[in-house]
Amino acid sequence: MNRRIHVRITATGEITVEAEGFQGKGCEAATKAIEDALGKPRARTRKPDFWRQNNQQNNSQQLGEGGS
Repeated sequence: MNRRIHVRITATGEITVEAEGFQGKGCEAATKAIEDALGKPRARTRKPDFWRQNNQQNNSQQLGEGGS
């Protein structure tokens, strides 16, 4: 999935910053600079992707006893 950040500004000046394609705290890290520039967010809504764990697994296997 592509990662995107949508910034919407209404005619009344209401600003919405939405991250798409990020998981966990990656979306907050991606939008931090924008939020810092625009000012402190009034509200934050976390999508299901925020709560989804990264599905990458680290599997390793050592063969043999190493040496003799």
